[in-house]
Amino acid sequence: MVPFIDGWDHFFERQPLKDYLKMAKLGNFTEKNNLPLQGIKVIEVAEGAAGPFAGRLFAAFGADVIKVERPPIGDWSRARGPFIPSSSEQEVSSLYLFNNTGKKSVLLDWLTPQGMSTLEVLIKKSDIFIEDWDVPFRKKENSNIQKFTEISQDLIEISITPFGLSGPYCEWKSTEIIELALGGFLYLTGQMDREPIVTPGQLPAYAAGLNAYSSALIALHERMETGNGHFLETSILETLATMHQFTSVMETFFGLVRTRHGHRWESKAPFDNYPNMLLPCKDGYIYWSPSSDSQWELLSLMIKRPDLITDQRFLDGTKRRQNAEAIDEILVNWSRQRTKYEIFEEAANNWGLICGPLLTLEEVRKDQQYKLRGLFKKIDHPTIGIAEYPTFPYRMSRTQPRLNRAPLLGEHTKQVLSNTHATHA
Repeated sequence: MVPFIDGWDHFFERQPLKDYLKMAKLGNFTEKNNLPLQGIKVIEVAEGAAGPFAGRLFAAFGADVIKVERPPIGDWSRARGPFIPSSSEQEVSSLYLFNNTGKKSVLLDWLTPQGMSTLEVLIKKSDIFIEDWDVPFRKKENSNIQKFTEISQDLIEISITPFGLSGPYCEWKSTEIIELALGGFLYLTGQMDREPIVTPGQLPAYAAGLNAYSSALIALHERMETGNGHFLETSILETLATMHQFTSVMETFFGLVRTRHGHRWESKAPFDNYPNMLLPCKDGYIYWSPSSDSQWELLSLMIKRPDLITDQRFLDGTKRRQNAEAIDEILVNWSRQRTKYEIFEEAANNWGLICGPLLTLEEVRKDQQYKLRGLFKKIDHPTIGIAEYPTFPYRMSRTQPRLNRAPLLGEHTKQVLSNTHATHA
């Protein structure tokens, strides 16, 4: 096992370095500038977003992540759009390119006996195994959860599935929208008198992948002390259910059930200060959140309407909530004459008001805040050329994660399998 965060000097004070190195299967930790997970080897057969996103994080901090893909097409996300314009029709999935940066790709049909034998050899030499095998697959392939951790007792196996490996739903199929529905999120999005609005993209999977990665770091920490591995199980559905802390507080302490509330903040909450809403402006939309009395006063002064401060309809948050339509009309008449960035600059910079423009994805990429902090990095890829990728939402004083391109399908098959004693199918 190798250190995976900064600051492990205290460990070496109570355990000789040579004994510590014996606990690791790979790695040279005496070299300068090693990343925290240098020497950790990860085998990934998971597809899509959740497992590969966890693998992406391991690779970013120095782990050797080998993505084992089944021929002929590999990870199904390679065929999932949106696709990046290119002269080639392969290796252009933005979903795959994002989630698989920094990995090696090995083509291996692990559903054949020879392929499974080779996979077992790779896993025996590894520290972490990431898979997304659900209950129906395990039954079909006769693969119980102890299969690999019994072969290699210090292995950390990460299982990421929609519903987990037990419970009444564990044998059912799922999609992102099903998980959002069962997780309670669709119940909260959209207008009160309309159908729910789905959250786009793979957010449930990314949240689950982050949970899986975090649990694996804890397991690595424990393995350093005990030498024992773990079987880690992450449910995408349970990940979503644990993200409702505000809803749970309201129901538990105030007896209130949240509902869809459209462009306005929850109207049933005891914290009913207003305005908290999304309103149109000259070139799009801006979200206002000056809900305290002092913020309301500043807002009134900014739009040159000091009379609103003493207006009986708007004296406190409850009254402003009751007269929300009147406030909306006043603010819309003002905001429609200005662009969202003009409003943002004046309100946030000059008046200290809480607001923010609703940005398109292209505007996010070009926004000065992201650019100044270097969130996006240009990476050259053999198929799509140079493209900008999001990096990581944290900064570390001594250890900066790395971000290299995603592998071509089967690019490292010969290199990796030449080191095994088994043959592959």
